[in-house]
Amino acid sequence: MRTVIEETREIYDLTHRQITLTPAGQAMMAYLWRDWGGYLGQLSWTTGTQLRELARATALAPGKVGLDLCCGTGGIARYLAATTGCAMTGLDYSAPAIDIARRGVADLVPPIRFEHGDARDLPYPAATFDAVVSVDSLVIVPDRHRVVAECARVLKPGGRLVFTDEVLTGPFPRDADTLRALSVYGRLFPQTPSGYRRLLAHAGFIDIDIHDSTAMFVAINRRWAESYRLFEPQGREVLGDKLFDDGLAFFETLADQGAAGRLGQVRVYATKRPG
Repeated sequence: MRTVIEETREIYDLTHRQITLTPAGQAMMAYLWRDWGGYLGQLSWTTGTQLRELARATALAPGKVGLDLCCGTGGIARYLAATTGCAMTGLDYSAPAIDIARRGVADLVPPIRFEHGDARDLPYPAATFDAVVSVDSLVIVPDRHRVVAECARVLKPGGRLVFTDEVLTGPFPRDADTLRALSVYGRLFPQTPSGYRRLLAHAGFIDIDIHDSTAMFVAINRRWAESYRLFEPQGREVLGDKLFDDGLAFFETLADQGAAGRLGQVRVYATKRPG
């Protein structure tokens, strides 16, 4: 029997290749993000303006080291290195995404490295990073308490954990069509905002700030669905009919569930307790 991670990895491997490596995929991303700061490699619901806010919240700077957890094809890690001057490491469970991310980074200054691994068992010594960042990815990772504990372990005392994620803001939908649409990219394991606060405090984080981004989350999901329809011929050619139809249903359903107050998005900032 395949694990949850294995089930999810296959669809993300395909999506990363098709979106990143095809002209149609790039055109779709350019349209999707044209009003929200441009495409920075984020297969997500976080805008360029929000990414600038996240970068400031990390307190990364020249001489510091950051980790982009669940980094995908590396756009966020590149953005953080370029805007803060820090060295970055990106880690993801999708081997094709890491292969794509590694292209053209060998001679970058400050340095960026990309590695294949599991967010629940990070391959780094304790107190390695000044900040850990994750953008709209943790919701598909089971055992969230392990992920948060690993982030605390690899952060230096006083280090920053900064992430966006999808959260449960009302009763989880139970009807079969909605559940089927929401599981296109793997099973979701959404925390509640208060659940995240408890997990972070238990792992030793302080100064926990959680900000709601659900209104933008709904707008971006509607734009995702709009971009699918606008680029339908190219999308069907690149993704195939099943993945195209499933993807469209996924984003339409997320928009509907967000507007109904059941699913949302948060931006979370926390500090590892010093000493």
